[in-house]
Amino acid sequence: MHVMFIPSWYHNKRNPVHGSFFKEQALALQESGVKITVAYNEVWPLTLLFRVKEKIGINFEIEDGLKTYRYKNYNFLPKNPKMFNVFNKRLEKLYKEIVKKEGQVDIIHCHSSFWAGISAAYIAKKYGIPLIITEHSSLKTAIYIKDSYKPYIKESYLSADTLISVGNGLKKEIQEITGRRDIKVIHNLIPVENFYISNNKNSKFTFFSLAFLEGEKGFDILLKAFSKYFKNSKTRLLIGGDGSQKSFLINLTKELEIESQVEFLGRLSREEVAKYMSLCDLFVLPSKYETFGVVYIEALASGKPIIGAFNGGAEDIINKNNGLIVKVNDVDALGIAMKNIKENIKSYNSDKIRSECIERFSKKKIIDEILEVYNEVLIERK
Repeated sequence: MHVMFIPSWYHNKRNPVHGSFFKEQALALQESGVKITVAYNEVWPLTLLFRVKEKIGINFEIEDGLKTYRYKNYNFLPKNPKMFNVFNKRLEKLYKEIVKKEGQVDIIHCHSSFWAGISAAYIAKKYGIPLIITEHSSLKTAIYIKDSYKPYIKESYLSADTLISVGNGLKKEIQEITGRRDIKVIHNLIPVENFYISNNKNSKFTFFSLAFLEGEKGFDILLKAFSKYFKNSKTRLLIGGDGSQKSFLINLTKELEIESQVEFLGRLSREEVAKYMSLCDLFVLPSKYETFGVVYIEALASGKPIIGAFNGGAEDIINKNNGLIVKVNDVDALGIAMKNIKENIKSYNSDKIRSECIERFSKKKIIDEILEVYNEVLIERK
């Protein structure tokens, strides 16, 4: 079985961890015996014009054991739906090169419709190849998806042989868009083996949060809750990630007079994420919207209790054994939940939290579910 694996975003020389969970899934599928070839349309913004010193056009490398074909070029039609025609042609060139070098493609599996699913639908229809789309992003909250793009996205959803959502909240949204009732839910694969339980004892109770520092992640609510319930106490809050709200959030800690208790760690590597997950006492992220919530799983794999909000993704993950879930944008509900877990931290068993996480979200479980979809699609096409 040869699968052309198409991510909508992927790591590059300027962002080495971008789309890391796509690569982890591709590697896991390859380990299971599937022949995987990654095809990625690496689009450079015009703001980098003449600054990127890389070969334009088709590039091939074996990256961490994965045969990876990239078409590298600028997006000369930003914010114009005609760019999809360009992307389609670029992906077609990649497809032809892959068939020439790697052999016939049996299945196209792309991750997120914008942009990969749109171009993958074009290739799948033109060459008669089964198409699977796994959606990770919400049309309702994605800031880069314009209304003019949505018909293309909907068309790709409807053309897919199998449509997968990474969470039940996102599934409902896609059902409203497409009317499809046959959407499957398969969660993101998390390399739980990269996370571990630490016996470290903190001198101060340590809250940890991690995400892009953007408005929908609810960091302003987190800081206000921390200030109201933990100011001047023997606690600290570590925040990992970078984004457009960083300066605003740093200033907010000063306004709330908690800057001595809050530390902004910046963008973290995969290894650093595992380290801070293991070192903290409690992970908290009150996002307003999540399609899944990879960081929640990473915390659970580290044996930590978690706090999230009713955001569409956390509901699939958080239960009475591993944490608490609160209303979105509710400072008091969040602060009380943080206080509750802090005061009852000994009632949460790290080993049980991790073992339940492995049972629900392990690599084997997720890969088995994907392989079942692959086999179903091939049988139906025959």
